[in-house]
Amino acid sequence: MKLWIIGGTSESVRLVKSVDRRALVVSVAGEEGKDRLPEDTEVHVGPMDRGAMVDFIRKKSIVAVVDMSHPFAKIVSKEAKGAAAEAGIDYYRFKRPVEDEAGDVIFDDYPSCAEYIKEKSGTFFFTTGSKHCDLFESVKGESRHIYRIIPSSKSIDTLHDAGVAMEDMVAMLGPFDLDMNLALFKHAKADFLVTKNSGAGSGFHEKIDAARRLGMTSLVIRTEGEEGLNFSETKAVVERISNGILLSLLHQ
Repeated sequence: MKLWIIGGTSESVRLVKSVDRRALVVSVAGEEGKDRLPEDTEVHVGPMDRGAMVDFIRKKSIVAVVDMSHPFAKIVSKEAKGAAAEAGIDYYRFKRPVEDEAGDVIFDDYPSCAEYIKEKSGTFFFTTGSKHCDLFESVKGESRHIYRIIPSSKSIDTLHDAGVAMEDMVAMLGPFDLDMNLALFKHAKADFLVTKNSGAGSGFHEKIDAARRLGMTSLVIRTEGEEGLNFSETKAVVERISNGILLSLLHQ
């Protein structure tokens, strides 16, 4: 029996490091996520659709799912919630505290942001990851698009496949403080910041503040509201379920 934690965020790493890991299995999208976890953690690497998740739940005898994926990983959360329901086990969602809305232009989704960019020109500094780079590249025109991404081969390959030049890739692991953002934005001579409001602890306001100080226009994609548990509540759930698993195994 195992408790499945869907990881990939700084909060999931912090939680896994703070609890007994013998009853846990953590899933992450890539090797870089695995490298951030303690060596004694059981880790599944690679994306899964709903069918693969249901098979994973049955194979690992999962008793509950704790979803600590990124706030913008909507498909992952939807599929995990559906897989848990299909398997008849509990699903818990961690939710980051919501940051106050900030930025010069706010968008509800990526396509509306891309439509705005299509009508503008200049140097755009993206901190939205690699996932939607093909959309943004399709409206690039004569502008320059620079992408800050995590330093993984998958992210770099995604940008490369979308036609992004190597000199327009900044592969670094965040979150980044104000000074680092200032240095990177200034070096790029960026006119626009394109980012997403990923909640507390994501470095969102540090990016907005740096852009404001440099006279850049901040384009912000908001996250959809959702219900969930805070960090302390999530940790309590993990400890309760994992302790129950360990006690059950002890009495077998």
